[in-house]
Amino acid sequence: MSNKINGLNGTPLRTSEASAVARTRSSTTGEGARPQPHAPGGVQITESARQLAALEATLSRLSQVDEARVAKIRKAIESGSYTVDAEATATKLLVFEHDLESLVRTSRKD
Repeated sequence: MSNKINGLNGTPLRTSEASAVARTRSSTTGEGARPQPHAPGGVQITESARQLAALEATLSRLSQVDEARVAKIRKAIESGSYTVDAEATATKLLVFEHDLESLVRTSRKD
């Protein structure tokens, strides 16, 4: 996942002059940030941001599908041995519906 700031037409947004943005205080400690030397109009990437980017890249390369499990279920369906536990499925659907309803109620209170 990447975050991009674009103009309305999808092209990168251009500003008339380069300006630096400094954090005024830390979100965790509330203390003021120390100014860091930087190139005019440049962007500094923190170590945390680098680590997050590396983690994101690693996760994007991982398979989202358990191919072995899919193959096992496909084989069971083809052989006719795959069965569905209707009661367990219904129970899980009801729990999901209840959790979703609770989440909606909680978000309406905020």
